[in-house]
Amino acid sequence: MEIKDWILIFTALFLGACALFVPYLAEVVKRKAFAPNLKILFELAPPFCHQTSLRSPTQIDEPVYYFRFQVANEGKTQARLCEVVLENIWIKDSANNPQPYSNFSPVNMVWVGTSNEFININPNRRVFCNIGHISSANYQRKVEQNRFIDLSGYIGNDLRFVLDLRQIFYSQPNCLVPGRYILQVGLYSENAGYQKEFFVISWSGKWQDGDDQMFREIVIARTRDPFN
Repeated sequence: MEIKDWILIFTALFLGACALFVPYLAEVVKRKAFAPNLKILFELAPPFCHQTSLRSPTQIDEPVYYFRFQVANEGKTQARLCEVVLENIWIKDSANNPQPYSNFSPVNMVWVGTSNEFININPNRRVFCNIGHISSANYQRKVEQNRFIDLSGYIGNDLRFVLDLRQIFYSQPNCLVPGRYILQVGLYSENAGYQKEFFVISWSGKWQDGDDQMFREIVIARTRDPFN
């Protein structure tokens, strides 16, 4: 075969490869350029964390503090089937060393404003997800007390930080007594991937009537690496 024949063969192979792979590459570029982009946002301040009220069985409004983070879609397309999962809890001991809560089963957390476990988040849309709440001592005693599942071995009547979870497993806690904790939260989506966040919580167990004062009794900080 002459050189020109080899040139024709390689040219044909190259064009064939382009015909096969260029549409694939174009689709990959398109997905990356127009993909959803979820971000987790948090501040220990309104509107993320604030005081509101709950109606007690006696029809009296009782104060409650809610603690939430925000999921924002800063991408170009809708993020589909998003869910937030509490994946692990660590309890800090007297030496401030985190000890994992053994055999913890991941459980879904509660989106604000909907009863759905999975939601779609449009571009430029922001949605809150509850971490937990602290209701008044009166409300906890009259309404919530029978639903508390404390850390193994704890006995006491302290005010609880109640985790807002879609399910309650009787083998693991659904509330936090005074102490220091690390929560691992996973954000999942069908088309926006997975990301992991940690929230460090320090809780005194004391109630205060104003946001500024209460946020000194319970301090929540978002961090990527809580173990260093």
